[in-house]
Amino acid sequence: MTSRPQIEQVALVATDFDGTLLGADREISDVTKQVLYSLTEFDIEFVVVTGRPPRYCDSIPEQTGIPTTLICANGAVFHDSHTGVTTQFARMNLADARALVTAIREAHPTAGFCAEMGDDFVAERRWLEQAGRSAETDVSDLVPLLDDRVHKLLVNLPDLSADETMAAVNPLVKGRANIMHAGLPFVELMPPGVDKAFGLRRLCEERRISAHQVVAFGDMPNDNAMLEFAGWGVAVANAHPDTQKAADEVTWSNREDGVARVIAEMMGV
Repeated sequence: MTSRPQIEQVALVATDFDGTLLGADREISDVTKQVLYSLTEFDIEFVVVTGRPPRYCDSIPEQTGIPTTLICANGAVFHDSHTGVTTQFARMNLADARALVTAIREAHPTAGFCAEMGDDFVAERRWLEQAGRSAETDVSDLVPLLDDRVHKLLVNLPDLSADETMAAVNPLVKGRANIMHAGLPFVELMPPGVDKAFGLRRLCEERRISAHQVVAFGDMPNDNAMLEFAGWGVAVANAHPDTQKAADEVTWSNREDGVARVIAEMMGV
């Protein structure tokens, strides 16, 4: 698509949550809520596609104020906030997950690790400490605790940014995972081929919606694939430079209701 679509051409709006839809004070503004409500008048499905695990997503529909489909864990998990039922779209190969942790630790002995496995979260004490979180655990080695439900590994290195951690870890991945980050000081290792576009594509296939009927919004590299998949991809002004390059359009920042401004303009408001 070479130009922004009109609202009549759109069947689904997908957006990242943190840093994209959430504005000042990590809240959705009243202006944005009003515009989101207007989507229901056009029978457009609204989807939040987030890196968050399902346990941190139940409040999202209440925050948006409209029916909201949830794709969590960077596309690996579908979560029905009404029933609490979680459907796991993808898993890592267990042997690969164990080998990745081992290889990264050998190259970077100060690395910390945690894992998302189904509804469970398991973290090493080092990862929690380096992430500035409460470290009420004695786990020092994640490998024996991994099982075949693992769909995401998180890796942090002391005093390194997300981009720096990605540069350090990426050469060790060797096709065993899809590596990305959301701007926080750690990287996320997903099953090969799994990203936000993967989860959104699965949903669109179920709904019989084409990519050309999708408008997507994001701010960080873990959104890039989703913006490229959508018929029209929009980065907010506060987005990572790589995400702005992946988008068809750069709009106002998350603190300036960037998502709402684009939707309202498509509606002719």
